[in-house]
Amino acid sequence: MATHIIHPTKQIAPGELDGYLDRGWRPTGQSIYTSDYLRTDDDELHGCLQIRLPLNGFTFKKRHRKLMRRNQRRFRTVYERAKFPDGELLRVNRLYMAHHPEKTRADLEYNVITDEGQRVLNTQVVRVYDGERLVAFSYIDVGQRVIYTKAGIYDPAYAADSLGIYTMLLEVELAQRWNYDYYYPGYYSPSFAAFDYKLTLGQMEYRDISAGKWLLHPTAAEERPADPLTVNRNKLNEALRILGTASIRAEFREYPSFTGRFRPTRDGDNLMLDAPLLLVVGRPLPLDFYFVLTYDNEKQCYRYDVVRTANLYDMRVQLQSREGVPRFTTPVVVHNRLLESESVQPIVRLIRERLHAAGSNA
Repeated sequence: MATHIIHPTKQIAPGELDGYLDRGWRPTGQSIYTSDYLRTDDDELHGCLQIRLPLNGFTFKKRHRKLMRRNQRRFRTVYERAKFPDGELLRVNRLYMAHHPEKTRADLEYNVITDEGQRVLNTQVVRVYDGERLVAFSYIDVGQRVIYTKAGIYDPAYAADSLGIYTMLLEVELAQRWNYDYYYPGYYSPSFAAFDYKLTLGQMEYRDISAGKWLLHPTAAEERPADPLTVNRNKLNEALRILGTASIRAEFREYPSFTGRFRPTRDGDNLMLDAPLLLVVGRPLPLDFYFVLTYDNEKQCYRYDVVRTANLYDMRVQLQSREGVPRFTTPVVVHNRLLESESVQPIVRLIRERLHAAGSNA
């Protein structure tokens, strides 16, 4: 699945966290989620790729060693088990939010405890002080052989000291000290440069979605892996062409409400449509039902579904993207999966059969 979230109710063992990360999942707060796509605060869609830094034989770059020497002379660092956020953490977070509202959130406790007050991950905090004044901090989740970093916050008055990068370097140094295998800085997006700084830490690996394997990430920008959203769009445009050739009506739509799959459900199984893009096939059915065609990058297959409205309202969704691509603005759930196929042709045949049957019954 491209997008899903798990809200554990019991502690995740360190080795279990290692396994989740290796399979492409990652922490958010005290939950575990997976997503190959990113919806930014301005309601634009991007693909994303999970990355990790192998630590066997890793050495810091010259400029990073220089930064660490300089900052270690000026600042002191404290590592500890994360607790409920105290006043100094909240103060730095407020300062950071004033300059970067899109990069953090006011409820820092989200990183440490669940809504029910549980701690399911071994979350640590790295604190950086200028004398007695806290100037930066970061949260990390510690596994058996890995570290995952999930938040880095600093006082904007110290921006010249590169404290965001500095806390990441401290985390890598800590992982090396513990003789760990990998440092996970989350993901980056080929079409959204805000996360490119993560790639500067060293020679990364990325998780190939379709192969389910970790591969060496190319250093040359022109050799970077394909953007998952571009792959998905190309597959649907190919399907749109084939449907058009078969005289089957279909319309391309972005579907930002794929983020609805992060909404927990009572039985733990989220039936919200799992796709950032879709084709609306034919005309809408009675009672807000639709035929939609989507593509699954991981399984490399098309899915032809009947979906229905989810009785939800997506307050963030815009009618079209910045480039003018129309959106499907109604959050929907999968009512019935009609067909899953590696190619479009079996779906074309099914649509023709259904159209013929409908014509015969008219």
